[in-house]
Amino acid sequence: MKKIKNFFQRSWHWIFIVLCLIVIAISGCTEYKDYLQQQHVDREVSSGKLSNQQLHENGILVLCYHRVVNNRLFADHFALALSNNDQLHEYSMPVNKLRYQIEYLKKHNVRIIPVATAIKLIKQNRPLKHKYVVLTFDDVDETLSTNACPLLKKLGNIPYTVFIVTSNTGRYDNGTRFATWHQLRNVLHSSNATIGVHTNNMHYLVKNKPVLKYARNYNRFKRDYQKSEKIIKKHIGHKTPYFAYPYGEGTQREQKYLVDHGMTTFSLDNGIVTPGYDLNQPLPRTMVDDHSWNDVIKKWVDTSATN
Repeated sequence: MKKIKNFFQRSWHWIFIVLCLIVIAISGCTEYKDYLQQQHVDREVSSGKLSNQQLHENGILVLCYHRVVNNRLFADHFALALSNNDQLHEYSMPVNKLRYQIEYLKKHNVRIIPVATAIKLIKQNRPLKHKYVVLTFDDVDETLSTNACPLLKKLGNIPYTVFIVTSNTGRYDNGTRFATWHQLRNVLHSSNATIGVHTNNMHYLVKNKPVLKYARNYNRFKRDYQKSEKIIKKHIGHKTPYFAYPYGEGTQREQKYLVDHGMTTFSLDNGIVTPGYDLNQPLPRTMVDDHSWNDVIKKWVDTSATN
């Protein structure tokens, strides 16, 4: 015992240095992982612009938001300050900016509709007389309940769909806390919101590639999807017909499975949906940030339709 004590007395500073190096290494690995993930998102998500034809089309544009923050609230400001997740910063929408965007759409006679109405318009396969927008929110942390939901109700009970990772509800992660089931039920019961699946536990990258993109994960994907639907039914009272791919990507085999189970799916590619769109394929969605708002969304809204 005395030898052990003497060893620690002589070597404590080396032990301390080793522990510090381990902490630095872990932190570095985490930051590098976040960097790779951000690279993938920047490269794959909502890339490109609308074609000239799409700019002049009446159609349906599906928008994708994440966090809606109120920088005047200490909790929101503190969470952003603590997080080193670039995505959390880049795709955090200030609530006043969301208000501006909604009011801009309404001012320019863009009709904001639920997903179910959009699907009905697609299936009717008739020319559209207006431009339509569908609002969706991915991942869904507590800011949905505190910031987004009250604003959308105040602006006219605006319809929207939330895509949740069912294993994440109520969990803290990298500076944010995901909405609890209690909060989600309150949102669904008190506003014009619907719920969708964003997997149960398959929202991550493997070697800088979405786990759903690996063909070997097909059987695991089926089990994950079935579990997510069971969890939603347990907490909400019914299943959902809507599925959004994490990072906007999956395989054709997964897509066929979801369609065979009555699901409407969503990617993260830019595009205007027009009547007659093939619902066997994912509906495109545009991730909303300053770039996509100015170069895609606003440009489409401001361009006169020729159809």
